[in-house]
Amino acid sequence: MPSAESYIRMRAFARVDGAKLGLMWMISFAFFIGYFHQPIFGMFWLATIILTPFMVGILTSNYAQKVCDGQISYKHAFAHSVLTVFHASLILAIVQWAYFQYLDHGLVINSYTQMLSDPDFIKTMESMGYPKDTASQFVENMQKLRPIDIALQLLWSNMMAGVVMSLTTALYASSKKYWRPRN
Repeated sequence: MPSAESYIRMRAFARVDGAKLGLMWMISFAFFIGYFHQPIFGMFWLATIILTPFMVGILTSNYAQKVCDGQISYKHAFAHSVLTVFHASLILAIVQWAYFQYLDHGLVINSYTQMLSDPDFIKTMESMGYPKDTASQFVENMQKLRPIDIALQLLWSNMMAGVVMSLTTALYASSKKYWRPRN
């Protein structure tokens, strides 16, 4: 069982690692916003999303090497990964709230509204069996969202995705010593 001191140390490292991951996510968010101006940024946005589990795995593995002398259990690695993603999600939520509150002026919502109002998109939705007014209801609901609502929804989805992702990143970072059968 880890001591209180090692738990405090893990939380401290998770905050620092969360700041590193949060910086990567801020860059990813900037690419996402840039995508509405130049489609090439969409490729960079997707690349940063794909790199996220690898980044979390590397951060957790580095933590295990620096603090735990390379010997870390799956539960310990999972806890570090989850805390890292939690801190990164908080940082990103603050940045997203500030963006939607002060800088966006409806760019993202209007872009999605335009896409969802496209007659070809509506025909595609109808061919998939959705009612005709599904897209318009979705647009109405999107336009009612406040910046804090958007940021909180994204915070929640980032944290849930992080928990799922941590299941595999902890497996990567945990020591092989802990995977041997016990007698």
